[in-house]
Amino acid sequence: MFNKAKKLVLAAITLITLNSAIAIEHHRTNQTIAEKIVINNPWVRSAPPNTPMLGAFMEIHNNSNQTVKLLSADSKGYRRLELHKTQYEDGMMKMIKQDFMPIPAHGKLTLKPGSWHIMLIAPESVPREGGTVMIDLVFDNGLSKTVHAPVRKMKKIMGNRHYMTH
Repeated sequence: MFNKAKKLVLAAITLITLNSAIAIEHHRTNQTIAEKIVINNPWVRSAPPNTPMLGAFMEIHNNSNQTVKLLSADSKGYRRLELHKTQYEDGMMKMIKQDFMPIPAHGKLTLKPGSWHIMLIAPESVPREGGTVMIDLVFDNGLSKTVHAPVRKMKKIMGNRHYMTH
């Protein structure tokens, strides 16, 4: 009887230790993945109070050894967010909805006006300049990140007298 109880206690201790090791490794792996994707300079373009959509921009750095895909974005207070790329087609600039945005291994993806961007569609209320929009980003490697994007005016593009428009 004593031997059986001893074996049960030993088995329980082994199971608890193994479980803890797995949990620590899982946390370490997730933390490592999170550290490899870095978001810089997020911002949302300010717009008039009645605008039906806004653009969000940022730099997404991928410091991992594999291409990572941004799969989706979400933000409270908007009907939906879409991933877009502006392309020149048939003599016109067109915004084309994308299923994902690729971020190359050891590279970056720059979301900027006239290129890749996130469309924030049908705002409940348009954020004011100086405000902040929280955007949740979901990547194909299981990572989710929330960015705090300040709302600001678009800067004039050097060498061009016009502001880019959506």
